[in-house]
Formats: sequence, structure tokens, C-alpha cells
Amino acid sequence: MSVFNRLSFQLKLLLSFVLIIVLTTVVGYYLIDRAVDRAFADFTTRSFQRQDLIFQQILGGYYERAGSWNGVERLFTRARELLPFVLVDAEGKVVIDPEHERIGEKVPREDLKYGVAIVVDGETVGTILPPPPTMHYRKSIEQGFLRTVSLALWIAAAAVGAIGILLSALLLRQLTGPLKRLDAAAQQIACGELSSRVPESSSDELGHLARSFNEMARSLEESEHAKQQMIADVSHELRTPISVVRTGLEGLRDGLLEPTPENFAALHNKILLTARLVSDLQQLALADAGQLSIKKDACDLGELVEQIRATIEVELEDMGIDLVIDLPADLPAVAADSQRVEQVLLNLLSNAERYTPEEGSIRISARVLAGGKVRVSICDSGPGLSDEDLVHIFDRFYRADKSRTRESGGAGLGLAIAKALVEAHGGRIWAENAPAGGACFHFTLPSA
Repeated sequence: MSVFNRLSFQLKLLLSFVLIIVLTTVVGYYLIDRAVDRAFADFTTRSFQRQDLIFQQILGGYYERAGSWNGVERLFTRARELLPFVLVDAEGKVVIDPEHERIGEKVPREDLKYGVAIVVDGETVGTILPPPPTMHYRKSIEQGFLRTVSLALWIAAAAVGAIGILLSALLLRQLTGPLKRLDAAAQQIACGELSSRVPESSSDELGHLARSFNEMARSLEESEHAKQQMIADVSHELRTPISVVRTGLEGLRDGLLEPTPENFAALHNKILLTARLVSDLQQLALADAGQLSIKKDACDLGELVEQIRATIEVELEDMGIDLVIDLPADLPAVAADSQRVEQVLLNLLSNAERYTPEEGSIRISARVLAGGKVRVSICDSGPGLSDEDLVHIFDRFYRADKSRTRESGGAGLGLAIAKALVEAHGGRIWAENAPAGGACFHFTLPSA
């Protein structure tokens, strides 16, 4: 068994097919040979019975003339050894035997039923029986016929076996070829070549496996690219505030900067910016691991939105932006973590605030959907989103406005965090351009 396990998969299949073909051929040959032998025996028996009818008339006429079987063997003196029958008298004793070995021997009564009775004047005076199977001429006929049949069977079996093995080899090539290519591509991916793909040449299970493999490889390649991009973005985002803090501290140490409250405030702001970035990254890491803490309870969206209005309304008024609240009076509570939902709303409002011009407006609305869900929408009167923005707007470190700085627009993690928080509640978030202009962000939450 250990030797068999070390063989290649293709060789194992080929040996299995060959074994099945050989066993099927041998069993088939044995069954057909037995069937032919029985059919030939039945045929020869019926043939001898037809001949015995002729000898029945001849021997019946002799018995009528002679009144007994005495001297009957003289009728067949010249060809006695070729007689195709055995003659027994009324008492069951052998009168004529082609091989002269059973004359006078009594035949069992049950064997007489296989013979042809000779009836004279309504009385059975003898029986013609088939010749014994050991007769030389009968054996030679059977052996010649069976040798011919056996040779034909072996030729047919060899031809069928050869065709079966050839077809098996072709089939195995079709089966194992894609598997070999899949194995080679898997080894390349294991070595870090994530761009490796296999051809999708069929629509069967192997073709489906190839498509699944290519999709997996594509996902791995995208994940690896996203990981590398995220590492580069995190490094880039952390480098600037850390460099500023380092430079400021070195300046204070060397006496190049005055230890004034303004300088300390600037350094403190950079520390807060770095801490916020680290906190955002920690939340995304917890969301990716499925460990984001969500404490669902009945949350009143109307009350939550009013609290947010009280927090940001003064800032929006200073910017000349009008905040419109459009919530139905019968809006049901949602099953959500109120602090997490507040964070989602603040992130979306912060994003809308950046792109809403002076004397513009931001609208917060909600409606009940079928299936027990509530949709919350935040729309602004800004320039809207491009096609590229709609595709990547929730990607980490993505900024729709490439000229936006960290100080004015953050690190580009707010919308990614909002997406993670909504999905952690079992909801969905998406963005679109409003028909009247501006961008709209929608998210759903299950009602309580």
C-alpha cells in the first residue's frame, strides 16, 4: 500500500482503469465461454434428437421384421464407431454402443427420459439415447468449435481492452492536465507570485474549480496590494505628525524654540492627530477581526439626531451651512449601539461639511423600509461624487479631494469606519449622487 501511495495520481487512476478493464474482460470471457458451451451442448443434443428420429424408423422396421434386437449391430458394421447414438432394449440394457464399452450394461431408468423411444405395435421395445460426451468424434467437433469461439473471444477481449486502455489514457490526460496546471499555479502562489492564473478551458467541475482558484488568487492579490498600500499610507500618515513633534521637542531642548503656550499647543495638536489616527486604525482592525464591540439596544434616532444637532449646529452656522432634520414622527427605534450610530452620523456629517459650500445645506432624513429596516440618509448640496469616488469612497485612506490635507480633512478613515460600524450592526451603507445635485450617503439599521 505504501508503494501505491507514492505513485502519482495519474498513474493511480491509470492502474485502476487497467485493473477494472482486465477484471471485466476476464469475467466477461468466462461467462460468455460458459454460455457458449451450454448453448453448443443444447444445440448438439437437439441435432442428435432429429437424427434419432430417422434411426427410430430404421430400427423400428428392423424390430418388426426380426422380432428382437439380435443381429441389429450388423446394420452398422462399417461405421459402428461413428454411430451418433446408443441403443438400449426394453429392459434398459445397452444393445449398440459406438465405443463397445457399455454393451450389456443397464442404463438407469431416469436417463431413459432423455432418449427417443422405439414403439412397435404400441409397445416400447427400445430407446435411442444421445452418445456419451466422451466420444472421440463428438469431442473433436466440440473442441474445434470451442477453440474457434475461444480464439474469437480472446481477440475481441484484447481489442476491447486495448481500446479501453487507450480511451482511459486520453481521459486521464483530460482530467489530470488541468489538475497539473492548477498544482503548478498553486505552487507559484505559495512562492509569492500572486499574479499566477490557470486557463478556464471548460464548463464542467474542473472549469468551475479553475474559476474558483482564479477568483481566490485575484482576491489574494488584491488583499496583498491593499495591505501594502495600507502600510504605506499608515507610514505616510504617521510620519508627518511624529516628525513635527520630534522637531519641536528637539527645538525646545536646544533652545531654538521658546517654551510658549502656543508652541506647546501646536505640539499637543499633533499628538492628538496621531492618537486619533491610531484609534481609527484600532477600530478598523477590530472590525476586520469581527471583534468590534457592539451593544445593541433600542435606540431612538430622533433623540440621537437632536443631540448631534446641539453639538454641531453652532459650527455649521459659523460656516454658513443650514442643517435640515427631516424625520417622521412615527419613526421606530432601531436595534443598535447608540454610541456607534452617533459615531457613524458624525463621520458622515463631517464628510458632508467639508464639501458643502457656504450658504449650502445638509439634510438628515429617515424612512422605514420593508422587511423591518430603517434607512438613514445624509445629503449635502456640494459638487457631488465622481464615478471613481463612488467606487472607492469607502476605501481606507481614500480622499475624493486629493488636495485635502490631514489638518483639514483627516486621514481618510472616517467613511471606512462608518462602513465597518454599519456592517457590524447587520446593515448596509452606500453613496450616490442626488438628482438635484450633491452627494447622498445612506445606511440601514434593523428596527427594534
